[in-house]
Amino acid sequence: MQSTAEVKLGPVLIRINWFVVAGIVLIATGFIRLGFWQLDRASEKMALQTAMQQEQRKEAINIEDIILTRDGTIPNLHVTLAGEYINEKSFLLVPQSYNGQLGFGVITPFRLQNSNRIVLVDRGWITVASGAQLNFGLVVGARQLTAQIHLRSSSPGSDERPDASSWPVQIRRLDVNVISEILGEDLFPYPVRLNEDQPGVLIRHWTAVTANSNANISYAIQWFVFAAAIVIVSLLASSNIVSVLREKEDP
Repeated sequence: MQSTAEVKLGPVLIRINWFVVAGIVLIATGFIRLGFWQLDRASEKMALQTAMQQEQRKEAINIEDIILTRDGTIPNLHVTLAGEYINEKSFLLVPQSYNGQLGFGVITPFRLQNSNRIVLVDRGWITVASGAQLNFGLVVGARQLTAQIHLRSSSPGSDERPDASSWPVQIRRLDVNVISEILGEDLFPYPVRLNEDQPGVLIRHWTAVTANSNANISYAIQWFVFAAAIVIVSLLASSNIVSVLREKEDP
């Protein structure tokens, strides 16, 4: 079998090398598959964005109702908490960077008024200038808070335990089980992040959770353009189409 052939379509002559054609088909097919993969990712993100919007429309419920009825899942991420901060038992999450500055994430236990159970409240971020006294504010007395449950992904911890001989205790990762051991009390299994304008809130430095599909759609278009370009360039390189077009333009 010959590896080359010629096809004549009127004045257009196309020289075909079957090995080159096979390579072009493989490359173009790969680009097209990458394009459809990006479209699938965009579709997944659109579905996630819809689910997040539906979640945001849910009405906040009392976190103590979640504790009483919890079956291993969280029915609602928007919660209210009624109780008091345990100011003298705060934790500093280090290091935390925000706007180019190093600081601390402040985690303060919050005792619920009905169940007496403790929830870890992530109040936000503070920075401390060299030599300045650490002051993240005390919130005294019964408070009503609104917050978001932070479903932290589980990750393997280390055997290292923070020094709890003085407060606030500095920790390198927010591990509910470790903090439960330090406090000697049962904790709600997930921390919560304060909403804006809540008692005790600091700088809310957390990255907003988004599911933007625009980048995936742009990448998909890019891969489809690459596939089309390699076919078009190969066709032009293996034919006299350019010469034919030039002859037609000449008077």
